[in-house]
Amino acid sequence: MQSHNRLIWHLVKQIVENAFPEETAASRLQQVAVLLTINALQNQPEPLTTQRLGEIYGLNASQTHKLVTRLVERGLVTREQIHNRLGRGHAFALRLVETPELKILRDAILNEGN
Repeated sequence: MQSHNRLIWHLVKQIVENAFPEETAASRLQQVAVLLTINALQNQPEPLTTQRLGEIYGLNASQTHKLVTRLVERGLVTREQIHNRLGRGHAFALRLVETPELKILRDAILNEGN
């Protein structure tokens, strides 16, 4: 459990310690929530897209896009082009950027279970 807490703190620090000058505290909290949600849902069978993220939080497309774009600008999240739910258009699956530190924390979590 300690490794899990360290992972969460690592993700939170990425937002709190590297704030953009014009960001409000509320904006940073929203980004933390989105980052933690991406972390929790990125490996589920249904890809986590900006649209799905908006549905989870009850945000419109513009609000969700703005939040995700901030995380992409920070280098914390990537967008991978995929087919949409209908299989005809495109959507973007959201994933955390796998930094060396993030990989170490994930490995520690897996090893705690053994």
